[in-house]
Amino acid sequence: MTKKFSIVTSVLVGMLVLSGPLAHSSDSVVSLATEVDLDNAIAKTLDQEAAARGTITALLQRDDVRKIAEGRGLDLRRAEAAVATVQGDDLQRLSLLAADVDAKLAGGDQVVSISLVTLLLIVIIVILVTR
Repeated sequence: MTKKFSIVTSVLVGMLVLSGPLAHSSDSVVSLATEVDLDNAIAKTLDQEAAARGTITALLQRDDVRKIAEGRGLDLRRAEAAVATVQGDDLQRLSLLAADVDAKLAGGDQVVSISLVTLLLIVIIVILVTR
């Protein structure tokens, strides 16, 4: 009976000793996969934000936009600087609005000044809020 107990105990101890590294190794595989997924998600978000900021900045740098802003007394340098501070949903909304205004201006639409002023006012409000 003691010999059977000894064998069973040895087998159980051996299983416990071997199960620790195996369990840990599977965690590291899952962790690596999760880490890669997180890195990819972060890179994708940063790319989207950079593209959104580029769309807004491109609109603010157009000559016709600058003329409208000067006529309204708006400082586009501050607005361009504020674009770097906008994040998340606000950034995406401004980007969509900027893309829409840019498309209308590129098509020769003259009725876009109200939307453009709205965009500039939003950017200036963001400047004031982030101060």
